[in-house]
Amino acid sequence: MAAPIKPNTLTTLRLPLAPTAVWFLTRGTTEGIIIAAVLALLLEVTDVADGWLARKYGEVSDFGKLFDPFADAFSRYTLFMGVMAIGQASVWMLLAIFYRDSTIAFLRSIAATRGVVLSARQSGKIKAVVQGIGTQVIFLALVLTRVMPDAAWLNEVPWWTMMIITIVTLLSLVDYLYGNRSILKAAWNNEPAA
Repeated sequence: MAAPIKPNTLTTLRLPLAPTAVWFLTRGTTEGIIIAAVLALLLEVTDVADGWLARKYGEVSDFGKLFDPFADAFSRYTLFMGVMAIGQASVWMLLAIFYRDSTIAFLRSIAATRGVVLSARQSGKIKAVVQGIGTQVIFLALVLTRVMPDAAWLNEVPWWTMMIITIVTLLSLVDYLYGNRSILKAAWNNEPAA
């Protein structure tokens, strides 16, 4: 039996949702922030749903294995840029997240040229969970600051959540580099693939 909706179609739907969420977020209105929060939640729900559908209906594909993490990074990074645009994240945080993802993509390319498939590491899975939950915490805090203006402490939650996301993301980078140092060393020295 085929899935009611193709997992890759569901993944594709996430791509326009992220910039739409940022558009609403940067309007600066309470309604815009609420809509952005709902869209951010929908992004995470569809991320879980596409993988579940692919496994349940046996529609896991090589394309999907690459497309899903791309859509995750695209969506979350877009949301993080929106959070920065409203002053709730620092530029260096986004640079750290961007550099981590770019470095891992480069590492995967190096491994592929050497006939090695770089599997996901536990730290990468933890990073994904922290980013997914952290994004929801950020958007919930943004909504609550609008509906509970007297709770001033809520204003600090998005920035500190981004700090945690950034630290976990950087720790994941260190783990990937250390765990794959033999591949990097061999490629650097132009040694034959093992």
